[in-house]
Amino acid sequence: MERKISRRDFLNKSAVGIGLVAVEAQCSSDKIVSPQMSAEIPQRILGRTGRTVTSLGFGGGSRFTGIPYEGDVERLIDHAVQLGITYFDAARDYGNGITEERYGNYLTPKYRNRIFLNTKTQKRTYDGVMEEIEISLKTLKTDYVDLYCMHGIDYMEQVDTLLSPTGGYKAFLKLKDEKVARSIGFSMHKWNAATQKAFESFDIDAVLCVLNASRDSDCEENLIPRAIERNVGIIAIKTTGQNALVGLGGVTGKDLVRYALSLPISVANVGMEGLGTLESCVDIAKEPLIYQEERDRIFKQLAFDPNVTTLPYYRG
Repeated sequence: MERKISRRDFLNKSAVGIGLVAVEAQCSSDKIVSPQMSAEIPQRILGRTGRTVTSLGFGGGSRFTGIPYEGDVERLIDHAVQLGITYFDAARDYGNGITEERYGNYLTPKYRNRIFLNTKTQKRTYDGVMEEIEISLKTLKTDYVDLYCMHGIDYMEQVDTLLSPTGGYKAFLKLKDEKVARSIGFSMHKWNAATQKAFESFDIDAVLCVLNASRDSDCEENLIPRAIERNVGIIAIKTTGQNALVGLGGVTGKDLVRYALSLPISVANVGMEGLGTLESCVDIAKEPLIYQEERDRIFKQLAFDPNVTTLPYYRG
């Protein structure tokens, strides 16, 4: 049975799955945009996609695929749309296709014209990408995706394969040209030689990257300014380090969320595991931003040491 998380528990105990970003794309990250809680989820332009999306995204990863009952899944999706969320994230490998199946059953048939839909593939060859997009479209019950991403680009061999004569990058360009994918991008976990090459080589509209107060991914310093310069939309993931950072040095989940909220990012995926998480995240997404000094305080208080705390995802 699904573990129920109340809104109060989520806010007071920094429960699972928080990861939000809410910043005006044109603002300085050192300015507070709103002096009080917004009445609605803030919206941002997602870089070169030109689309306006909610700063809070509906993440369809492991927490979402772990919901056991389909009735709960349908209610969660319906409520997310009713609360105003427009960005929905998936990947072909999430739960071996479970996320795309659930979106195809409960999301796109009712709300396709109200949402921004992203999915991803781990295929690296031209033929592999073209075969998998057909599966994704059929499963999602749509004839296009708003954003299609190369999933988990972390190693040089992945980038080299994608850029090879038979590589999948050509497939992404073709899909965009044919408007099967309205925009393209890739996801990554750490700024390194491979991801730098990918960012410089791929003509992308958006990038999904790890951004949290540990600053361990090096994306805050290296990726953000480059993405802003190219008008590439930034989508934050792992905002609490999949909760590995919650409690370190007394830093709360809310501290981590507010840290991310103040960065110049368009939207963040949040793993949605239930109504309590969803409603609490919506509340937090509406809160004011914080100054650089407060972000620095959180970073120092966290005192993240990779030799002591293991982050449950690729670090490089």
